[in-house]
Amino acid sequence: MKKILVVEDDAVSARMLRDYLDAHGYATTVATTGPEGWNRFEETRPDLMVVDVALPMKNGFELCFDVKRTEHGRVMPLVLMSAVYRDDHADKYAREDLHAQAWLSKPFELRALLEEVERLIGAGEA
Repeated sequence: MKKILVVEDDAVSARMLRDYLDAHGYATTVATTGPEGWNRFEETRPDLMVVDVALPMKNGFELCFDVKRTEHGRVMPLVLMSAVYRDDHADKYAREDLHAQAWLSKPFELRALLEEVERLIGAGEA
């Protein structure tokens, strides 16, 4: 089963994302802070990460930067999401400088996230 790590500090959003991705055949792990996201990344070696930008202790940009500096992280797709940064500059920074494969501005339809996940790592198990 393909593994997804969701790093989201809002408990309701994290649970909704986990439940939705699990229901579509992915094994989803959740972390709620930047440092916890880093630890879960090292422990689970996910196939894809979905990371909120506004995280406590280490923001999503910093976490993405650290992940992309690792051997596994260089090839692993990463989706950044934000309710704060909603402009083209943030999207460009995420894709060009941090090498994230997708950017989602909150609020977004869960279907949009699923489409990005499927595009990047394929469909989950039925």
